[in-house]
Amino acid sequence: MLCDDLEVSRAEEGVRLERPACPRASRLFAVPDQGQALIAGLPVSLDEACRSAAILLSGARRPLIGGLGCDVTGHRAALLLAEKLGGVVDHMHGAAQFRNWQAFQNGGWMTTTLSEVRNRADLIVLAGTDASRYPRFFERCIAPASQFGELTRKIVVLGGPAASIPVMDGVSVSSLAVDADRLGELFAVMRARLAGTSTDVAADVAGVPAAQVEALLADMRAARYGVLVWNAAELDFPHADLTIESAVNLVKALNQATRWSGLPLGGNDGDTSAAQTCTWQTGYPLRTAYEIAGPRYEPLLFGTDRLLKTGEVDALLWISAFDPDRTPPAADCPSVVLGRADMRFARAPDVFIPVAVPGVQHAGFLHRMDAVVALPLTAPAPSSLPGVAQVLAIIQGEVNHAAA
Repeated sequence: MLCDDLEVSRAEEGVRLERPACPRASRLFAVPDQGQALIAGLPVSLDEACRSAAILLSGARRPLIGGLGCDVTGHRAALLLAEKLGGVVDHMHGAAQFRNWQAFQNGGWMTTTLSEVRNRADLIVLAGTDASRYPRFFERCIAPASQFGELTRKIVVLGGPAASIPVMDGVSVSSLAVDADRLGELFAVMRARLAGTSTDVAADVAGVPAAQVEALLADMRAARYGVLVWNAAELDFPHADLTIESAVNLVKALNQATRWSGLPLGGNDGDTSAAQTCTWQTGYPLRTAYEIAGPRYEPLLFGTDRLLKTGEVDALLWISAFDPDRTPPAADCPSVVLGRADMRFARAPDVFIPVAVPGVQHAGFLHRMDAVVALPLTAPAPSSLPGVAQVLAIIQGEVNHAAA
């Protein structure tokens, strides 16, 4: 969510979050000031590590530049290197992003912003989503008073844990028990009801009593500004993109009578920024390869897991500057990792280069999850470690030198 109200302090052990409470920020702000570059597990200088990485990557026929957990400047540098090497680019959350892109590309969608949710939404439907995974979503978007006058809110949870939603003044919470992989069925029947089409449903819809479905539809019709929220990462089952497509089509149908929007949650590890940057640089979202004829977008073929499993890439450059737990997937090909200094591996990569953390150790920009604004990142604890873009520029220089 790129919260801009965090207060941090520096101590001998590193940066500490003072307030407000956010378990994710508390864990990820604690980062070492220094790190050690490694080749085959042995300490080397930064220049040696970059030179070794350049040799490894330039010798590959088709490298994969994955992870992409960095800021906008890092994403631009990664795409520039991918173009030079003829590589493929994908984000570590590419599988979840793909489900959203499919729905958006197939028919478009109507989405809203975090500010609009905060100031206008009177009915929020959480579809198969535990929004508490976003620790401050309720605190910043649901609990605050609207800037436009008194607003009574209602939250309906479809298939998620209602107990995880905090108690908030003026906010009521209810839930319907439905399996996430049957949400598409539920939304399709609801769209048919809205269109006045009779459906052959006697007692229940996707396991939900028909009376409860009708009551929910009545509430959705009566909403002045409704928002349907989902997290594609949690909708992890075959053809989940069709469930998301059914959800966005329901939002379109509701707009015939009232105002509704969707809100796809995301933004972790810079995934929204990576997709935005790739789109404006190439005309395509991620899962794009640079080829002689130009960028080639193949979302089904160019997923990280598939490429590594089939051996269609022969080198991996993994970037993960935010979270030390986001280590690279198992790969039989040579690997280079640009990661936090406290990253630990079950199997050491061929080259490891520690990098500064955006928003903690160096300034930068990131796109917020709703993709409407790029916000500046400060550096409360500047470090001598280089940023991702700096390291990639050195590697690019070594690749250019080798080519010459």
